[in-house]
Amino acid sequence: MSTSPEDFRRRFAGICLIAGPVAMTAAMALKTVSGGDSHAILTEVAADPSRFRLSILLQLVAALLMVAGLAGLPRLFPGRGAVLGHLGIALLWLNVLGNLGDAANGSLLSGLAAGGVTDQKVAIADAVAGEPVFTVIQLMVLIGLLGFVLLAVALFRARTVHWAVPALLLATLVSFFVPITEAVGGILLVLAYGSVGARFLRPESAVEPALEPAVDR
Repeated sequence: MSTSPEDFRRRFAGICLIAGPVAMTAAMALKTVSGGDSHAILTEVAADPSRFRLSILLQLVAALLMVAGLAGLPRLFPGRGAVLGHLGIALLWLNVLGNLGDAANGSLLSGLAAGGVTDQKVAIADAVAGEPVFTVIQLMVLIGLLGFVLLAVALFRARTVHWAVPALLLATLVSFFVPITEAVGGILLVLAYGSVGARFLRPESAVEPALEPAVDR
């Protein structure tokens, strides 16, 4: 059975919307660094380097998958919510790029922690953390979080998905700012994006009618 390019892109986006959040959740669950100064961070990394490296690898894979997955979301805005939706996607892409930068920084920390933590390695980590590029990466991650709000509002206005999807996106954002493990936010993201991804994997005839925007009465 032949598959049109548009159908392939829709299904590919669906796979990425499922696999990306799953990989990110796994990365969050495996994350060994809880914060603190450079010495504390390097000590935590050195305590379980293999687990830390795996979390960084999964973070990288998740970010790449999410770039492709988010590219498929504009089909959910055939009319209402299009502007907010595209702005939300753009901000979430910014967040993903920030995560790529964070993964690169994590690889540097992994290399520094190899062979034990010394004062010289701590000084190098401090110098890297003070670089303007690292500050920009942190800003990209934080500013990009606004994309969750815009995307949630856009989806609610478009009415092309169940109301639980935008609610889960907002709950994901809130989870990042409360004292709970980041993996909880990942699970919420799996539920939100995963439901959309599963829908994209269905035959086109079963998907497109549901994407018609509601009419104001």
